[in-house]
Amino acid sequence: MAAFTLGRKTIINEGAMEYDWVRQLVSEGTEKDNAICSIQKCFGGDEETALIFYKIAVGDCSPGVLLTHLSITDWQDCDVYQQPRRYDNVQ
Repeated sequence: MAAFTLGRKTIINEGAMEYDWVRQLVSEGTEKDNAICSIQKCFGGDEETALIFYKIAVGDCSPGVLLTHLSITDWQDCDVYQQPRRYDNVQ
């Protein structure tokens, strides 16, 4: 797997500007595949990592899924939502 450049603190912060950027892409009508490609270009990682990041941004999964995928083991000590959060302004 290619290195993903975002760290644990950013991943668990669903209000981080990186997630806001993805939500903005979606609200502007960017297709999912293009958004995932952009995530990979900006932050690295493989397609699955980018897809999980996208899903977190739009509220379809929790940050813990990405942390587990990336094998970041100390995430359980953090305040990570067990259920995905919904963002009503994202389609």
